[in-house]
Amino acid sequence: MHCRTVPEFAKARGYSESSVLDTQARQKGLIVYDPPAKPGEPPTHVYRHPTWERAGYLGPLTTDRAGNIYVAPAPRVSLYDNPPEQQNTIYKVDTTSGEMAEFMRLPAAAPTSSQNPYGVLGLTYDCDTHSLYASSVAGSTLADEVGRIYQIDLASGKIRSQLVRTDAFGLAVFNGTSGKRLYFGAARASEIRSVALADDGRFVGRPRVDVSIVGWGPEGDDKARRIVFDVRNVMTIRGMEFEFNLIATSERRQSEYHLAYDPTSDGWRRLEPSAE
Repeated sequence: MHCRTVPEFAKARGYSESSVLDTQARQKGLIVYDPPAKPGEPPTHVYRHPTWERAGYLGPLTTDRAGNIYVAPAPRVSLYDNPPEQQNTIYKVDTTSGEMAEFMRLPAAAPTSSQNPYGVLGLTYDCDTHSLYASSVAGSTLADEVGRIYQIDLASGKIRSQLVRTDAFGLAVFNGTSGKRLYFGAARASEIRSVALADDGRFVGRPRVDVSIVGWGPEGDDKARRIVFDVRNVMTIRGMEFEFNLIATSERRQSEYHLAYDPTSDGWRRLEPSAE
């Protein structure tokens, strides 16, 4: 599962596995940098390719086994730099050249609504099947959940399967005792859900609820913006408030939660801060 590698253009500029790809800076686009030596200090060795501002402000990000980077737009305070008609687009940063270009426009389930300025909210990559998974809420309204999660075959560049009527946030693939599953944060509920994946990465059956995070965080209604699994089988959830309104991600309060996997029950238990 952990097959991602440093892009070739970054290696050529002296970056290593400890470098950071960041779309959450207060400026448009993507940056790569080395983490500071001490907490609170600014990052060092910062690089930005001239093409990385083409899509305005960016949000979800993932890399594949060759070091290609996949990103999607994320509107902040204004739609000027991120018009709604472009929010269902995935961009690819070439591992060799570092140039960013449009990779794919995902089909929306319904026309863009003034109630919802968002499109792609989550991206993740599965090493085993060379699949890119993308969650989109394009077309959803306050009343109708019509979002989709797409499985994209990177070998062909085509959509292989879809999970419909699902508004999802952060995505991550995990191999548990019941097989491989795609985990995702529900965009309308404080829950982590998952769906089984076939050997070729296609969706199998309906999603299940794995973890409730109701009551966690400052207001108790966090949504899982990001999910990460590490080599210890610990799930890290980055939660924040999300109500489909246009508030800059950097201005939202964010919290991290850590859960340990129990292979016997194929379930998760929250770790106390001292055990994390």
